[in-house]
Parts: sequence; structure tokens; C-alpha cells
Amino acid sequence: MWIDELKEREISLGLERMKKVMNEMPSYKIIHVGGTNGKGSVCNFIASILMQRYSVGLYTSPHLERVNERIVVNGKEIEDAEIEEYRYLKKYNLTYFEALTAIALHYFERKKVDYAVIEVGLGGRLDATNVVEPELSIITNVAMEHENFLGNDIVSIAKEKAGIIKNAPVITACKGRALEVIKNTAEKKGVQLYIIGEDVKWYEIDENKFLIEADERYLVHSPLKGKFQGENIGIAIKAGEIIGMKKEDIIEGIEKATLYGRMEKIGRFLLDGCHNPHAVKAFSASIEKPDIIIFGVMKDKNVEEMIKNLPKARIYIATKASNERAMEANKIASIGKKFGKEFLVTENVKEAIEQAENYKAELICIVGSLYLIGEARKIIRRKIINK
Repeated sequence: MWIDELKEREISLGLERMKKVMNEMPSYKIIHVGGTNGKGSVCNFIASILMQRYSVGLYTSPHLERVNERIVVNGKEIEDAEIEEYRYLKKYNLTYFEALTAIALHYFERKKVDYAVIEVGLGGRLDATNVVEPELSIITNVAMEHENFLGNDIVSIAKEKAGIIKNAPVITACKGRALEVIKNTAEKKGVQLYIIGEDVKWYEIDENKFLIEADERYLVHSPLKGKFQGENIGIAIKAGEIIGMKKEDIIEGIEKATLYGRMEKIGRFLLDGCHNPHAVKAFSASIEKPDIIIFGVMKDKNVEEMIKNLPKARIYIATKASNERAMEANKIASIGKKFGKEFLVTENVKEAIEQAENYKAELICIVGSLYLIGEARKIIRRKIINK
């Protein structure tokens, strides 16, 4: 597809090109979701809640297997032929992410959605999605990431992410210095701020079962695994309340949500795209000691901290996804040695999975980059189909 030709273009933050493409604002209402971790889960929970009553567009990134996954209306992915209809966007000299964002915003208009849930790509202030005027802004949390683009400390990164705060209420689960930045920005804009842990509280009642206390009390079973989903569900429930959804619609929406590649169990494999240290910590806190961990990561991540935070396992396997930004497996293994983690080295994801299957193991975790997760998911699903 023509969109793939744009992959070679470097990330270029800024709104000039997007403003030319989006000469008028969409007529549908927008929930804009930024933050470091949990964005995908929050977007899917909110979209699922809204779909109980409305027509809903959902724009997320990255994709696991097909680019079409990023642009969805009422649970149905955009088709290749529909992406082809936006070929005219090439004349605007957009980056890959900008082009996809423009397609999504125009496509949702064409499909006459009532609401669109839009996930920020990178940062916030200068992200391609920040041409929108939202009904509600969400900043899930702030941790160290993309320092080369966003700054070398939490306050700088929080300021970039706070750039999506416009003239609409804000929900955040930020803490510490990041929360102070969000508070100050919301105050300057004169908008209502709802804080998870203060205005909304969540408790883990049982595995994947949470009590959320917002305007009302909600007892929900999460279809997405992981203790950390309590925070994401708290954000989504508060969003549902602000929008004016009924309690039963909110509960049903949460319990019907789906998200692949995040604490996703397929047979004896558990796949989680925990692609930064903060996410690896959340993964480790949600898992009992796994037998085997297959790990692969992009070179531009804080790999030392990620490996340091991996849970104890019987066997570690390093691998490399088919992506030019992916770190070599032998480099992962040498970093692992610093933290007393001995990695077996494999050349590719298929070999890593085959190595893991040679051992008697009840639980094989595949973690790290979402590119790794997408590749592994395709291989595992193909194996199951061909059995």
C-alpha cells in the first residue's frame, strides 16, 4: 500500500503539516488519550463503553500485525481499499504517523461516528494527533521515555504530555512532580482535573476483579489481565461518567473490552508489550515466577532498566524482531549478565519460540517491544491453526 512508502521518513514532531491537511475540525466528539503507559488499554476500555450507546471510532498505535488495526469503527478495521482512497495525502509530504492520523480523522468523519477515541503517538504537545479539540483529555501517567524527543527528566516529559490539555476536563493517574505539572496546566487553562487515587479510587478484589469508587461504586471483572488494569479501568470509568454514560453501560463496556498483545494468554504463552522500564515493573508485579522469558527490545529504549526489572525466570531467551531499530540479541545478553540474568541468544523470533518449546514449561512469557509481540503472535497463532 502507498502508506508503507512513508515508513522511511524520520519522526518529525510538529503540527504544521497536519494543520494543512485538517483545514476544518471534525464534527464528532473526541476523547484524546496521552501518557506513558496504559494508553492502549484506556482507549479500548473507553471505546467499548461508548459503543454501548454510540457509533465510535478508535485510533491507536502501533499495530501488531496489520496497519488496519490502528483505525477501527465499531470494532471493524478499515479496509485496504479504504486506505487506498486517501492516496492524495501523499502530496502533503507527511510522515507515516501523520498520514495515518489524517486518514483516521477523515475516515471517522466519513463514517459519521458520534465519538472518536484518539491515542497520542509520541509526547503530546507536538504530536500529530494534537490538531484535535477534545471533549475530554486523559494523561494516564508519566515515566521516562523517548528522552531524545521529550526531554531528560520527568518534568520536561510531563510538560510535553500536558500539551494535549485544551478547553476540556482532564483525567490523570500521574503522581509526584508529573502530577504538579498537570495540575498547573489544568489550572492555567481553567479546566476541571480528576485525579486517580484522589477523586477516583480502585481496589483489586480478586484476580482481574476490581472495585472502582468514582461518583458511583463499580464492581467489574477485567477481560484484560494484570493488576495495573485497575488504574486504567478507573480512568475509563471516570471518562464514562463525565460523558454521561449509564452505570450498566460502563460496566458492560469494561467487561466487553479487548486488547491484543497486552497480558494476552495464548496457550502456554503470555504476550505483553511492556516496552519501557515502567511497563516492565507493572508486568513483573502482575506475574508469578514464569518458567521462560523471551525478551526483545528496540535500541532506543532504556534497556538496562528494563532487563533489571524483569521478573526471575528459570530461562531467559534474547531475540531480535524484524525491525531495523531492534537491538541485537547478543547485546541484550551482554546487558543481562550485568544483572545476573543469563540469556540464550537467538537470531529471530521464530527461533526463540522454538527454543522455548523445547523445554518443559507451563508459562512462557514473551515481553518487550510491541514489534516483537506482533511477530510472535502471528507465529504462535499460525502454529495453533496448523495443528
